[in-house]
Amino acid sequence: MTGRAKTMLAVLVLAGAFAAGWTVQGWRADAAAARVQVEQSGKEVAQAQQSQVATENKAGALLQHARDQQDNTHDYTQKMAELEAGRAADAARIASLQLAISAASTRRAQATSDAAACRDLADRHQQLAALAGEGGAVVTGLAGLVRQRDAEVGLLAGQIRIDRGLADQP
Repeated sequence: MTGRAKTMLAVLVLAGAFAAGWTVQGWRADAAAARVQVEQSGKEVAQAQQSQVATENKAGALLQHARDQQDNTHDYTQKMAELEAGRAADAARIASLQLAISAASTRRAQATSDAAACRDLADRHQQLAALAGEGGAVVTGLAGLVRQRDAEVGLLAGQIRIDRGLADQP
């Protein structure tokens, strides 16, 4: 083989080696890029799963809060109905007391037709009946207000516990 052919052959071998090296280097770069992409994809999947779990936990907490709030509202409505029934019963008792006072007034009118001693007794009876009627109405009204206030305080305390439970959720 001539010197020129050997040189050409050497150049061709060098060019082939360079091309092979270049190709291998490209494969290595592609493999490294693929490894980085796989690693990044794994991180993104893990983040997405964590985000999904957090979202599901928060949704569960919100659903529980809604159920608790609905239960509390139902309890409040029931208690208010009970208080209204108690108020109606108190009104019936007041009407009965007013009827008794009216009957007492009638008896007083009959007693005043008697002698002077009967007048004094009738006046005292009238005063006592009026005081008893007023006192009964006041006591009944106050008892209803106290029951209503106690119910509202109890239900509001339940709402506070529910809201604190939601605030404590992550």
